[in-house]
Amino acid sequence: MKAFNFFIPTQIRFGVGRLKELKEFAPTYGQKCLLVSRPLNGSLKETYSEIIALLQAVNIEIFFFDEVVPNPTIEGVENGVSIAVKNKVDFVLGVGGGSVLDTAKLIAFLHNSETKIDWDKAISDYDNPFSMTPSPKESLPFIAISTTSGTGSQCTQAAVVSDTKSKNKITLFHAGLFPVIAIVDPELMCSVPSGVTAATGFDAFTHAFESFLGGRTSPMTEQMSLQAIQLVLDNLPKAIADLKNIEVRSNLAWADTLAGMCLANGGADLPHPLGEIIGGICPRIAHGDTLAIVYPAFLNYKADKAPDKFIQVANHLNLKADPGALVEAILNLFKITGLSSALEKANLTQQEIESIKGHPLLSQLQPENSDRIHQMMDESLNK
Repeated sequence: MKAFNFFIPTQIRFGVGRLKELKEFAPTYGQKCLLVSRPLNGSLKETYSEIIALLQAVNIEIFFFDEVVPNPTIEGVENGVSIAVKNKVDFVLGVGGGSVLDTAKLIAFLHNSETKIDWDKAISDYDNPFSMTPSPKESLPFIAISTTSGTGSQCTQAAVVSDTKSKNKITLFHAGLFPVIAIVDPELMCSVPSGVTAATGFDAFTHAFESFLGGRTSPMTEQMSLQAIQLVLDNLPKAIADLKNIEVRSNLAWADTLAGMCLANGGADLPHPLGEIIGGICPRIAHGDTLAIVYPAFLNYKADKAPDKFIQVANHLNLKADPGALVEAILNLFKITGLSSALEKANLTQQEIESIKGHPLLSQLQPENSDRIHQMMDESLNK
C-alpha cells in the first residue's frame, strides 16, 4: 500500500437536529460572536432566528454581517473584518452555503486589528492546500453551519473570493481555514429551491469525482469518493422531485461532507479553475452552473486520459465497464436536474465569451497542455 496523508481537523456534528447543540459548545469560544450570513430577512429567516435564540440563551452577544452575495467579494470580506474588529468579537459563525462559509472563513482567518488586508501577500502566502504553516497571529476561531449540500466548505481548507476589479476569482488555501466545528443538519437544507439543490448537488459530485481522478488518492479518499458519487447520482434527482424529503436531504448532506473531505485531501481537476474563470467574469452564474458548462467537454477529454479510473467508477455504479457508460450516466444526471441548460441560462454576451476564451489562466494551468485546454473551453461555450 502506498504512503498517504489524510487531514481533517474539523469536528463534524452531523445529523438531523444537531443545530440545537450550538448553545453547548459556542460559549467555549467566547462571549462575542460575528454572525456571517445572507440577508437576515431572506429564505433562512427562521433558521437565523433559531440560531440567534440559541446564542442569546447562553449570553453570547451577537454582531451581524449579513451582506454576503453569491460569488462573494474581497470588499465584503474587508467589511466583515472591520465589523469584527470594531466589536472585538471572539469568534466567527458562518451560516449558509459556500459563499457565506467562504466569506466567514476569510473574515476569521484574515482578522487583524488594523483592519487592512494585503491581498497580494495573502495570495502569495496561502496558495498551497497541503502545506502546514502557522495561521496569522490574530486569526479567530470559525464555526460553520452549512445550509446547502454541495460546496463542502464546512470541511475544506479553501476559500474562494472574487476580485471585482480584475474579474478574477481568488482561492486561498491554509489549514487555518478549516472550521473548528461544523454542524451539518439536513433539516436546514429542506428550504433550498430546486435550482440551487441541483447546482450544489452537482458541485458535491465534482469534488468526489475530481479528487478520485487525481494523483493524491488514498485508500480512504477512494472509498469516500465512490460512496459520495453514488449518493449524488442516486439522491439528487429525488431531492429535486421532493425538496422536503429528509432522508434524501440527509444522503446528499453526507455526500457533500464526504466529497469535501476528499477535496481537502485530494484536490480538484481542470473543471474548477475553468469554472472559476467563467464565474469571475460572470459573477451572476452560480459555481455549480459554471461547472456544468465545462463538464461535458472535460468528460470527453478525461475519459481518454484516465480510462481505468472511469471504469473503476462505472464498476462501482454497476454500469458497463466502459468509460462511455459513465459519461452517459453523468450527462443523464444533467438532463434530469436541468443542468444541461446551464449554458443557455447563463446567456453569455459575445464580449463575455471573448473575455473567457482570452483569459490568461487558460495558458497557465498546464502550459504543456495549453492548446487542449483552450479547445475544451471553446467546446464548452459553443454547444
